[in-house]
Amino acid sequence: MTETRKTRTRSAKSAAPKADLIALAAEPVAEAAEIAQAAELAPAPTLSAASDSVSKASESIVFSLRDQGEALRQAVRETVAVSAKGALEVNDKIIQALQIQGHAALDLWRTAIDNSRLPDGLNAQTGAARQAFETASSQWKDVAETTARWMTRSVEPLQSAFLRQTR
Repeated sequence: MTETRKTRTRSAKSAAPKADLIALAAEPVAEAAEIAQAAELAPAPTLSAASDSVSKASESIVFSLRDQGEALRQAVRETVAVSAKGALEVNDKIIQALQIQGHAALDLWRTAIDNSRLPDGLNAQTGAARQAFETASSQWKDVAETTARWMTRSVEPLQSAFLRQTR
């Protein structure tokens, strides 16, 4: 028992939009044909003149790209040099801060041990702790400012190279 398949027939409704689609598709082809006819009527440039202009244009692009590449390489070299100097400066500041904080902690303990009377010892210890805190906060602020300068200086060569390329 085989079933017979019914074939679908297209109704008249679906045929009308297809004609519009065909007309829409034919418009660009007609425009392209007009352009081709106009090109046939225009005098064609010689092959050697066209190849010379293309080669000159490509040479200028190659030289421009080569110059931009060299400028970027130089900017990266400068960035690495500035970044290395900045890292060394920040390291030096951190080491100095840690040494000074260690000395301040020792001074704090010395003042606490040297005073035999409790009120004088507490006053001296409070003053030394306040001074150690002020010293540490100013040093870490200096480290933070140095780090910010380091990052800013490290990015400047690349920024200037990119700005030169966009001009």
